[in-house]
Amino acid sequence: MHRLVGEVAMDPATNQLELREELERFTTQFADRVTQATETLERSERAEVRDEAMRKQLLYISSALEIATGPAAVINLLDMIVLVRLCRSTLERHWIPQLYRAPGRELADVFARSDRELAQIAERTLSEGHRDQLDNLIATWLAENPQQLRVEGIRLADFAVAAGSAAADRALKVRGLLSSMKTATEAANQAMLLTERAMFLAHRLPFLWRLQARLGAREILGDAIAQVSHGPESPVQRLAVRARHVAFHALVAGGLLGIAVLFLRRRR
Repeated sequence: MHRLVGEVAMDPATNQLELREELERFTTQFADRVTQATETLERSERAEVRDEAMRKQLLYISSALEIATGPAAVINLLDMIVLVRLCRSTLERHWIPQLYRAPGRELADVFARSDRELAQIAERTLSEGHRDQLDNLIATWLAENPQQLRVEGIRLADFAVAAGSAAADRALKVRGLLSSMKTATEAANQAMLLTERAMFLAHRLPFLWRLQARLGAREILGDAIAQVSHGPESPVQRLAVRARHVAFHALVAGGLLGIAVLFLRRRR
């Protein structure tokens, strides 16, 4: 098995591990930059900006972590490029002009920088033909889905799911690109890669849980305030119900953390 670029033969597992480590470094830096940019938006005087910024922060970072810990590093690279390109496009054409406005430019700069960094990784990893094919697939999907604003969960394989003859042709291109990438990495040492993926994810899950707890608490508080003002129950009863909901979410988060720790101990 040979490396995707160059003429030097490499061990597939080593090649996969190197690319995975590069994507993990990118993901860590991406998460830090997104966090810093959304902190600016969370100081907005408008509640809708603060809420959407926190929601987007959670979706951006969790999606990037999900992709970075996928089983095949080259497929992860393709999906990461799709994530950044789609999010950057919707951010620039909708979220900034319609909601964030000028304070959202910092977040747009984060995605522009991330797009350039991924392009550099792709140049070292993918052939020019594969890069052009991926660019065309992303551009076609964006042109055909101008109203799609929630794009954080979309992956390259999802481009193949659509109706019509044009979509059928695109599906063949997507499957062909994915197939060629999988062939290049199928001999990798999956046991070694699984352990490395688990360690990377375990170090970052607590941050996501805290962010999820913050977002959940904000939504619960907003709901509680609304219900205190309306409804037959007393304010104390309604707040007690909301407090139980908060306790439940905290319990779930603690349980998930325990499962992650147990999983890592078994892998050692």
